[in-house]
Amino acid sequence: MAQQLTVRPPSDAAEEIERFAVATRVAHWALAAAFFVLLLTGLTNFWPEAKATQVADVRLFAWVHVVFGFASLGSLALLIVALLARRASVREDARELGRVGLDDYLWVQHQALSAMGSESQPPRAGKFNAGQKLNTLVSAGGLALLFGTGFVLGVNYFSKDVFTIGLVEQLFRWHTVVSLLLIPAVLGHLYLAIVHPSTRESLRGITRGRVRRVWARAHHPSWVEAVEAVEAQEARRAQRRAEGSD
Repeated sequence: MAQQLTVRPPSDAAEEIERFAVATRVAHWALAAAFFVLLLTGLTNFWPEAKATQVADVRLFAWVHVVFGFASLGSLALLIVALLARRASVREDARELGRVGLDDYLWVQHQALSAMGSESQPPRAGKFNAGQKLNTLVSAGGLALLFGTGFVLGVNYFSKDVFTIGLVEQLFRWHTVVSLLLIPAVLGHLYLAIVHPSTRESLRGITRGRVRRVWARAHHPSWVEAVEAVEAQEARRAQRRAEGSD
């Protein structure tokens, strides 16, 4: 008779669950790094002393902003296309962020009722709740507008003969307004990821790739159930293979 073999994950693996694969984390941090460098150099427009800083007759921060903007636009486009084409984990995360279902509407309703002091039960969120999907939509739309308007402004930085002055001035205003509007969204994102007790566990997910399973069950129960169903199926397959090799 073959010896019964029970396949169990190590204790540390059982206490944690994989949240994001390496490819998703690379895409996230590449976008974040590009945004913060461009934001900080762009904000020097509101700081006359920094704006006037020159190196070899070139306004330093304006030059860095434009050159880094072009470099970021090209490299990020290539990175995202490559990751989406080759990494199933990134494609699945992108599809999940784009799905809108009943639980998303219920999540918004729950947040509104809670803010008004009414009792409400949170819906069973999947891998991403409606707030995270909304943040992604706002961020993606804002970045698209910034890179689109920034491309025109960058070309105008090197040559004044391509676009009209009126177009450049109009796009510059939009570029500035969108940048400033994104700052509260970014600060809120950082607050939830770093400070807020019930959500800062998510920072571990985007840095280390794993979060505590108990936290995931509380905040994303539907997603955890789906992952654990796959884990159980894989464990059964491993056990059958082990029994067959005896």
